[in-house]
Amino acid sequence: MRLCLDSFVPPLDRITKGTACWVRELGFSVVGVDLEPAVPVDANACRAVREVLEGEGVSIGQVWSVGTPLVRPDRGKSAAHLQALRERVPLAAALGCRVLLTEAGGMHPANAWYPHPENHGEEALARLVAALREVAPFAADHGVSIAPEMSLMTILSTVARAEAMISESGPLGVGINLDPANILDPLSLFDSGAFVDDAFDRLGNRIVNVHAKDAAARDVPLIVHLEERPAGQGVLDYERLLRRTASLPEWTCVVIEHLADYGQVEEVRQFLVESAERACVRFE
Repeated sequence: MRLCLDSFVPPLDRITKGTACWVRELGFSVVGVDLEPAVPVDANACRAVREVLEGEGVSIGQVWSVGTPLVRPDRGKSAAHLQALRERVPLAAALGCRVLLTEAGGMHPANAWYPHPENHGEEALARLVAALREVAPFAADHGVSIAPEMSLMTILSTVARAEAMISESGPLGVGINLDPANILDPLSLFDSGAFVDDAFDRLGNRIVNVHAKDAAARDVPLIVHLEERPAGQGVLDYERLLRRTASLPEWTCVVIEHLADYGQVEEVRQFLVESAERACVRFE
């Protein structure tokens, strides 16, 4: 497994040799980048970015397809997002990355991450599977896996739904981006090791990346509020998570994301390295 920095990495059109040197100085050799409408790039530009980074010993471990939730209330928007995702598959390949992340989507009219009762029904999941089955062969031909991210309020709200998605969308071109902090609930929060084991037992090698965040319960009465925190500042069983991740193919990344403070980078990196040592595994 590899340790990947996603926080504070500049847009593709601003990545330079200096970026690569900065990444190396921070103790990383893998980064995550975004494909987004505001930064138009073609395959040649992506290959140029890859060459700059690889020239300094840095590779790309994940590519985010920004703004392409695959299921939306408006089917026309869903189709447009699927087409945009398809167009980004060759760009991910040109960047030398085999993992293209996207949003599963949801039925809330304003935001694909927001809660909606239809997100947890069979129709929404069937729509997601249909979209993935359409793009998966094309992605597989480029050596890329489309990896929807799980999140508690979206279509991929549980391990069971993720398992159904990958079993129904075919053996190639589709994976899962596992972010345990996104899908822990009040009942699983304090038994996260068992939760992690269940996820890995059911999803196996279809997990193509793991996001390194943490979760904790806020001290409030009555209704339980869970909040996201940097890795090491919550209750997620990281030794179990890293031990299971180490069983995946060696290119699989543990991705540090959502840091708000630049000073947290070294703190989180050190926590993950030490957790891996305690788990008797290591980052490549």
